[in-house]
Amino acid sequence: YNEIEKYYPEAKLSKEWSAGIRGVLYREIKNHRNFKKVTDGTFAFENYDENKLVLSPKDFITTKDVITAIRIGQNKFRNKLILSLKKCPITGIDDTRILTASHIKPWTMSNNTERLDIHNGFLFSPTFDRLFDRGIISFSENKELMVSKSFSSYNLKHLNLYDNQLIDDLPIAGREEYLNYHRTKIFLH
Repeated sequence: YNEIEKYYPEAKLSKEWSAGIRGVLYREIKNHRNFKKVTDGTFAFENYDENKLVLSPKDFITTKDVITAIRIGQNKFRNKLILSLKKCPITGIDDTRILTASHIKPWTMSNNTERLDIHNGFLFSPTFDRLFDRGIISFSENKELMVSKSFSSYNLKHLNLYDNQLIDDLPIAGREEYLNYHRTKIFLH
């Protein structure tokens, strides 16, 4: 905010100035491909290489400001998925303490209706949530597992999976459009 204040000194006069700045940044992150997702709700510049920075000793900074967008409705979405799906379709794990409500079309790319639509989600155990979220796995319209060529056969073997494996318990009905989005925009072929 200090950098922004240099160019817009009157910004702090408004009570909502920091919320407004966050809104602008959120919109930019959502609508442009210059950012990459680091963790849930945290983004970084796409081509930013921290190691190439040349700093003098007086410039050393050991903390970063993080912009976090609060996902209003995420808990409601998760609870609806738990009631509907009950378990991870890949592992069969049904312990809700470790299951993750995973959006098929990412939260940042979805409108408000899509964000809360249970057909835009699966319940996954943590490893599969991460694989799906990163585009390493996806699913065909026939419930077949699709695995990115960038994922090693060594790791795939250790997960006890194979490409085109049928995932019988995967709920497809109502999720076709979201899955098509995931396959074409998220999945790393």
